[in-house]
Amino acid sequence: MPVNSFDEYPMSWRPHLEDSDEPIYLSLARQLQEDILSGTLTPGTRLPPQRELADFLDINLSTITRAFKLCEEKGLICSAVGRGTYVAADAASQGMIGINAPSKKIIEMGAILPNPDINKIASNFLASMVKEPDFYKLLQYGTVPYDDLQVKAACKWLSYLGLTSCKNHILFSNGSQNAIFAVLSSLFQGGGKLATMPMIYPGLKMVAKILGIQLVALPLYDGKITEQSLEYVRKNQNVKGFYFIPDYNNPTNEVMDVETRKMIGNYATKYQMPVIEDAIYSLYIPNPLPTITSFTEEYGILISSVSKIMAPGLRLAVLHVPTQYHLVIGNCLYAMQITSPALMMQLFTRLVLSGQFEEIRRLRILEIEKRHNTLSRICKGLPIVTDLHSPIGWLTLPKDCNPDAFEEKALQNGLHLCSASRFMVGSALAPNAVRLSLISEHSDTRYEEGLELLKKIMEL
Repeated sequence: MPVNSFDEYPMSWRPHLEDSDEPIYLSLARQLQEDILSGTLTPGTRLPPQRELADFLDINLSTITRAFKLCEEKGLICSAVGRGTYVAADAASQGMIGINAPSKKIIEMGAILPNPDINKIASNFLASMVKEPDFYKLLQYGTVPYDDLQVKAACKWLSYLGLTSCKNHILFSNGSQNAIFAVLSSLFQGGGKLATMPMIYPGLKMVAKILGIQLVALPLYDGKITEQSLEYVRKNQNVKGFYFIPDYNNPTNEVMDVETRKMIGNYATKYQMPVIEDAIYSLYIPNPLPTITSFTEEYGILISSVSKIMAPGLRLAVLHVPTQYHLVIGNCLYAMQITSPALMMQLFTRLVLSGQFEEIRRLRILEIEKRHNTLSRICKGLPIVTDLHSPIGWLTLPKDCNPDAFEEKALQNGLHLCSASRFMVGSALAPNAVRLSLISEHSDTRYEEGLELLKKIMEL
């Protein structure tokens, strides 16, 4: 029997020992998972100390430790040195942001969907390719290694980001999500810890959960990433690498300054740690800042999405990978997808080398600028953090407004937005904020109706 009585002792979680053949640690891990997913234990709840639980249940401390470790690997709980163990802020949230089926009743401002009208440039180019006598050859597997023109197009693509690359650093992937999966599965075999911003792209969170990788939120000092932030997670959390979206971090819209990029690059080089740089929105900026990767030649891995700015259905991403990681990531990509489709590779190559991509990019930038002018006109006074060339906005809600409840209220009123909880990493509670996409509704009229509806919902 436990030495102490817990009858009157306040405990945030009181599991029980079940009468079954299942190992105790598995039973406790299952109970903890069920209580989190059911909402009995809410995000941010501090769990009882492990010794306290062991005493309460009259079992070995190691049994509690094993149960907690299982739940931590699933992303359900997280620990902070000197603070204890907490229910993860995103434990019960959906991994990815769903795309609603087209509906006259729901205005889509959740998922980020570039305007299909601009795809006509790519489709017209494709139509001319179809007429070529040997077009049928493009319905085969793509080539490995890449041909000289594909490499030349990739290098030109990366040059728009100010990054100089060459054949030994280039890889292609069927979209940036596959690229993230390949990089993480190559460099974090068997799990490990990856540090990132406290709020980040949900697709990264989903990949990390599948691969058993624990995401660790970087501490911010005066709201910024500093060398102290990197040092803290390296020493106290034993992280093995970093992931950043330096241009328009999804969802909060921050743009990392040059000094911070340089500091991260230098730190990665000093401690020989990989930095994954997701440049998903960087080409929306007419003159992007220097990449983090440009400051760490041996450890920077840059992923640039072709889909997000050229055409969503052109599932392709260009990677700049250091020599030491090139073979292992390349082999992983090959195992996952064999090769990127020859047709997509050829379309990408021709659009870039012919200069047609520059026109596509120009039109995408003009579209976003136009949407921002409309946002400024209709939503003047609303606390929305954004930038003239960002496709997203970050709306701060009133202090007493729960972001999940606001997302649900908006949907009931015909508007799809994304709660801050979808993006959370670690134990902190989600801020009172929601993310909105400025480019998902392709009709200007529907977009304006969505902004007017947002204003009304904020007043309810």
